[in-house]
Amino acid sequence: MGGLARKASVIDEERLNDNPLIVVDSGDLFFHKSDLDFEKDNIEAAKIKSEIIVNCNNKMNYNAFTPGSRDFALGLKYLKKLESQSNFSYISCNLYDGGNRKRLFDPYKIENYDGFKVAYIGAASSFQKDSILIREPVSEIKEVYNTISSEADFVIVLFNGTKPDMDRLRKSGIGFDLILRSGGSSRASENGGNGVPLYEAGNKGKYLNKINIVLSDIRADLIDIDLLQKKIKQSEKHLKNKKLGDPNGNLDEMYKDKPKILDTINNHRDIVRASNSKINNAKNTISTKKVALDTKVDSKADILFIVDEGMAKIPKGPEMNDHRGRAPGHPHHGHNH
Repeated sequence: MGGLARKASVIDEERLNDNPLIVVDSGDLFFHKSDLDFEKDNIEAAKIKSEIIVNCNNKMNYNAFTPGSRDFALGLKYLKKLESQSNFSYISCNLYDGGNRKRLFDPYKIENYDGFKVAYIGAASSFQKDSILIREPVSEIKEVYNTISSEADFVIVLFNGTKPDMDRLRKSGIGFDLILRSGGSSRASENGGNGVPLYEAGNKGKYLNKINIVLSDIRADLIDIDLLQKKIKQSEKHLKNKKLGDPNGNLDEMYKDKPKILDTINNHRDIVRASNSKINNAKNTISTKKVALDTKVDSKADILFIVDEGMAKIPKGPEMNDHRGRAPGHPHHGHNH
């Protein structure tokens, strides 16, 4: 669990810049799988580790968290216990109590940053868990957005979702500004992609997405700098390759008798020009840096102390099968793959 101390170090470094800082998580935070077996899994160790995560996130001043299927591995009652110990908000708009049909958590949260209001909406794709009703996420997100859009200047969706639901959400036309997703790729995304910016931090806790948003006109579009720079790099590489090793080659002369190739060249030139123009004229920008939480990152001492103190409480005894059922002698015992 050393990644917690490294994450805290990165967050602390950002706070030194005195810019408004938002720390959020889009789910699958506490456990490695959706169901823990009281006969096969070390339940006491799982509980201690989840409480370590809560204590560390409290110390890091988390803003909001939306539960995913794995966070219910020990049931709703236990997750509610963790919520009661947390200083940060648990939000989800489409998770309901199967009995009374009431939402299990607040559907959103709005925070004020020097007069600028940021809203978080939480949601999850469907999963199987007794006593929990999961309603279709996109329509629930839309309903909440329509309720709060006039109150918020910037809306972030925290989504623990499948790719099909994610694709539907991005095509929905709902006017939110940013999606932060878990439940997908094990690797962090390096740009927000086309349409509404979408970022994933990966599902193994090995990466942290440090997203920088600069806003000067809330009426203007949010320009994804990383995506545009990626397009420029790809087009410039294509143009360079067409010079066939001659850096001074004149592409118009080289391909004057090959109009199809020349059309492709001009298309890439247009991409470079248009992308640079968008970057230079952008009023609102978003960019990200994927931070690997490896040994190159310093560990924050007080978070490391919380981790070590908590881990020391795990009862010692014969080593058990890991969360994938692998015996202690297995070469990948304890690994997430």
